[in-house]
Amino acid sequence: MTLGSRKKTTKRKNSRTGAALLFVLFMITIVTLMVVNVLDTTTLELSALRNSLDYERALYLCNAGVHEVAAQLEADSTWLGIITDGAYPANNTYEATAVSGGNYTVVVTSIGVAGEVTRTIQATIEL
Repeated sequence: MTLGSRKKTTKRKNSRTGAALLFVLFMITIVTLMVVNVLDTTTLELSALRNSLDYERALYLCNAGVHEVAAQLEADSTWLGIITDGAYPANNTYEATAVSGGNYTVVVTSIGVAGEVTRTIQATIEL
């Protein structure tokens, strides 16, 4: 009878080993899902940050266009035309257009491009 008892004990040890393997596989799956979730969240946050930076950079480029037109008008108050920086509409460029607004004013429309973001500012300059 002792021999039969040993066989039963051996079977139980083997079934426990299989349960441990299943538990380890389950834990690996859970950890993998958590890592994928963290990487997905990080990628999303970096994308939002890039979009925010491009949005602000495009605004600064628009302002640069307005300031360049103002500097041109200081040098020659009759000047009207278009100023571009770089190969507009490429990344990190602007284009500013100055037209007469009547009553000694100039209307400046400036467009800035940064990444995939384009922003436009319109300003009126009194001479």
